[in-house]
Amino acid sequence: MSPLDTRIFGVYELLTPMERRLANVVPEAIEKIRDFLGNVQTVLKAYAWTMSLGAIGLRAVAETAILNSKYLLSKIARLRGVDIPWPENKHRRLEQVRYSMERLHAETGVSSSDVKWRMIDYGMQHYMESHVPVLVPQPFTIEPGESYTLDELDECCEILERIIEEAYASPDRVKTAPHRASVPPLDLAAADHPRSWAFTWRAWQRKKANG
Repeated sequence: MSPLDTRIFGVYELLTPMERRLANVVPEAIEKIRDFLGNVQTVLKAYAWTMSLGAIGLRAVAETAILNSKYLLSKIARLRGVDIPWPENKHRRLEQVRYSMERLHAETGVSSSDVKWRMIDYGMQHYMESHVPVLVPQPFTIEPGESYTLDELDECCEILERIIEEAYASPDRVKTAPHRASVPPLDLAAADHPRSWAFTWRAWQRKKANG
């Protein structure tokens, strides 16, 4: 049975030969009409969002996002164990900043990944550490965007400060986080290994078949 079986979804009989193929049972299938992981949906939402804002709205969004990022930068730069990489760089940082917890890690053994998972215990969405390749040691990236309020930005900084205090006082508490999540942290080590890299499902299947 194909995923678009006419008996289940009510597809007209004339479309039956064009149903998505499953195990080669429908030879005339048109196959996927989107990229792997569904990029079309994301592009469509981005287009709708852009058109709803217009030129003036987009400028306001950009200005607010940069203002929010600079506000966080002024507060996070004062946190213990946190540094701003390449301080000699005088170019303006825009909507995001990549910080470093290298000093925190050296002094407590707590990594930026540990802090990330601990944020979940405080009901806060955790940050992204870094794009690849990783150039900043113990990185964490804050990109507040335009939608957060001043109170929410302050709350984020307060939670980071509290977790850093925990790291110095009770590092194991942070290293074993999260403690209030329904699932344990993901093991991302495998995702960072070339054996796990594949840009399509078929490429992944070939890689598994070849060992």
